[in-house]
Amino acid sequence: MAYFKIETNKKGELVARIQVSTKDIETGKNKLVIKRVHNEKNLTEAKFRKEVEKISIQFEEDTFNAYKERKDNLRNNILTFYELSNEFLNNIEKHLSINYYQRAIYVINKFNKFLEERNLHKNPINTITVRDIQVYLNSFNFYQMNECGLVKLKKDFPKTISLRDLDRQKIINRNTSYEMRKNGRKITKEKAEQICDYLKINFNEYFEEVESKKVYSSETVKGQRRVLRAIFNEAYRYDWITKNPVCATKINAGNSNNSLRQIEGKEVFSVKESQEFLKAIDNLSDEFLNKKIALKLMLLTGVRKGELMGLKWSDVDFKNRILQIRRSRFYSPLCGYKEKLPKTKNSIRDIPIPQSLFKDLEVYYKWYSRFDKNFTDNLENYYLCVLSDGTLIHNQTAAKWLLKLEKDNNLKRVTCHGLRHTYCSLLLTQNVPVQTVANYMGHSDSTITLKVYSHFLPDTEQKVLNVLDSLG
Repeated sequence: MAYFKIETNKKGELVARIQVSTKDIETGKNKLVIKRVHNEKNLTEAKFRKEVEKISIQFEEDTFNAYKERKDNLRNNILTFYELSNEFLNNIEKHLSINYYQRAIYVINKFNKFLEERNLHKNPINTITVRDIQVYLNSFNFYQMNECGLVKLKKDFPKTISLRDLDRQKIINRNTSYEMRKNGRKITKEKAEQICDYLKINFNEYFEEVESKKVYSSETVKGQRRVLRAIFNEAYRYDWITKNPVCATKINAGNSNNSLRQIEGKEVFSVKESQEFLKAIDNLSDEFLNKKIALKLMLLTGVRKGELMGLKWSDVDFKNRILQIRRSRFYSPLCGYKEKLPKTKNSIRDIPIPQSLFKDLEVYYKWYSRFDKNFTDNLENYYLCVLSDGTLIHNQTAAKWLLKLEKDNNLKRVTCHGLRHTYCSLLLTQNVPVQTVANYMGHSDSTITLKVYSHFLPDTEQKVLNVLDSLG
């Protein structure tokens, strides 16, 4: 409804201000459209008011018709799911994490293939129904048979072949190549054919297809649903649909959220096991000083693997014995190694460095300086964790170092992230305040720390009983 107000300006003339509430066609948000009317006919205030009333009614109608016309024009150009999803990808590539970007690509390709099978891929996105999306999500409840065309290596490549070339050509990275040859890791048939074409070897001689059965967890299905919901939200924002059909779907795999499950004792080192782990590290010879530092950092500061890879020497505050977490470094087949901000805004944090680790870092500093005489003047240019020749560690390097140490010393199998869990559990068992632990872990909220690690708090049950017993 139009609203107007009549005032007298500085010249003593009557002026009306008419405003109409409408919507922004792009954002869908409410906005005001303003029109000013001057008393050019020198009418009396009563007559001018009547004229303004007529103008405001017409202005409101014109505004409504203009919005409807723009809306109809926009509806006539509704994109298909694939077209809109490509716009969505371009927007999130620069602003969100590479993991989410890769997941989005996977979901978009998979859902579009589903639409092709149902002859819906060329239709505007507003023709896709709740039922279509539900059928797609339900398909994840069944075993998927070798859906990616997986293959494995039958025999090793000739010794004359340099696998480093495959990495340089960005066909397959060194870690995947090692896992494929040593541990029988499966790769896609397309990737194997690229390898054979480059090495000029026969595919059937070196590779064989494998049957792969896979059932999807509820968290995987929820991840698919989240990406689809975000894309259909864009269609809702453009006013192509009146409600998001993804929101009406259900996931039959249950409502559990495994991302915040309690960490079990078998996934972490106890205090005694942690002491044995540190002793095994200290027993390594000085030539493996780089390995010692990486492994100790994970246990004694609780850094994530990506944060470990992103540490630079400028992040070590030797004066205050503080480790500054300012970035994460990760690997993606799409863009290689990249830097980004840590997982959440709370992940940007300062962590105290224990005395034993601090001394090792001082020795490591001297060890590292042999790679460049100008090292001390350019600390911000050097990553902390490197291989013995000074090159940067790869995505799975720390995990391989950890596994070998555990095997060689008959230690319990704990992963890199398990060392982070161990760090948190050790602090809690020593009665460090939960809020302090949450800050050092980089959790967005201390409730996350409590939900995942509360069972590590010492004598909690006995303390409760003591309080209640005292009431009697």
